[in-house]
Formats: sequence, C-alpha cells, structure tokens
Amino acid sequence: MIRSLRGVSYEVLEHGSGRPVLLLHGFTGSAGWLSRFPELPVRLVAPTLLQHGGTGHQPVERAKMSQQVKDLSALLDTDEGPWTVVGYSLGGRIGMTLAACDDRIDHFIGISTTPGLSAAERRQRRLQDEQLAAFIERAGLEAFVDRWEQLPLWHQTDEMRAVLRPERLAQHPSALADSLRAIGTGSMPSLWPLLDRLPRTDLIVGEHDLKFQQIARNMQLIRPILKFTKFRALLMLHMSRMPNNLVQ
Repeated sequence: MIRSLRGVSYEVLEHGSGRPVLLLHGFTGSAGWLSRFPELPVRLVAPTLLQHGGTGHQPVERAKMSQQVKDLSALLDTDEGPWTVVGYSLGGRIGMTLAACDDRIDHFIGISTTPGLSAAERRQRRLQDEQLAAFIERAGLEAFVDRWEQLPLWHQTDEMRAVLRPERLAQHPSALADSLRAIGTGSMPSLWPLLDRLPRTDLIVGEHDLKFQQIARNMQLIRPILKFTKFRALLMLHMSRMPNNLVQ
C-alpha cells in the first residue's frame, strides 16, 4: 500500500495482527524485507525508506535523518503501541535514532548497526560516501551492485547474493547516491551521547563481523543493560532463524 507521511508517498507493507513491529531495511533494501520474517503473533509494518524502491527519490535535505525520523514517527500514529522497532544497518541507524526520540517505542532491535562516528571520523566517512555516490552515478547500478556484493564484510553465500541481487538491481542509481549523501554514516548525527535514552535494546551482530561486535561491546560499556548476541550471517537472509521471543 501507499501511505502519505508528511507529504511523501511511502511504500508500506503490513502483515499480521497484534503488537506493532516496525521493520526498517538496510541500504539497497526495501519493504519486501518483511517476507523474510516468520509468522508471528504481531503486526509487522515495513516501509520502504526514502531514496529506495517504491518510495523513491527526494531531495537530499528532505532525506536527512531528522526528516526520516519525523516521517516514521508519523507512521507510528497508525497504532497506539507500544512499538518494537527492528532495524538492519541503515535501518538500524534510523531506528536507533527514532527509539531514542519517541517514547512509544519500548523495544529496539538493531542488526549490524552503529550509533555513529566521532566528528573526525564523520568527515572522513563523508568523503568516502561521496566517492561511492559518484561511482554509482558514473558507472551505473549493475557495476555498483557487482562491487557491493564483493565487499568482504558481507560474508555472503551464493544463496544470499542470489536472493538479494534482484532487490538491489531494482533501485534507482541517483536515489541511492543521494541516500549516501543524506543519511550515510558520515552524515548521521552521533547517538553515543544519547544511549541512555534508548528503551530495552537487543544488538544482533554476525558471528564474523568483528567491527560491529566491538561497536556493540563499546555500547555496553556505556549502557550495560544493552544485550548483545552473535548470530550466523544467514540470519540476515532468513529472519525465521531469529528467536521469536525477540520481537514479541
């Protein structure tokens, strides 16, 4: 379905009934992420984020973190809650920000995500994000996806690449490029000072993802009640392997 959120038409998929669970996909993803979840006694609500898929392209300033959080806060108005938010990578960064700002959320599940970078790290990352954005615009979507799939951080099997590739190729190159400019890690405000505002939080990280394991441990040093769990990489493809009690 299409929902108008603050003047923007969002593609939103929903399934089930019960406690509302907001699903926020990663970079190059879409609301179709919902199909990878098992049958649960909850109401799954999955928007396609700005600059992706059926929601489409907005100016960079309209797609900044503050704007996307306001849009999603409007989506929360569709249910009295309380809400659980599940976010992967890009969706995790947005979901973590939303969870720190909206008290209708009482549970956040972040998958391979981060509360941001230091000021110096952000400057360097913005340069890297701009270089990747320029590559997408110059070389085209297929060349970008070929390069993206080979990044060693994914630890992807052939099965995972085969499932995710059509979704990645369904994106629009200029929109993805502007996503990096608007809300890449280099442009994301740091949430490290706001970790004490998070509700109950579960952090899920791939068993080989040493970078995000360390980020999760550093978050626990600041907020010891945060929970940190390592899972096999296939969790990212088959969410049915996530323990059901996490989202209930």
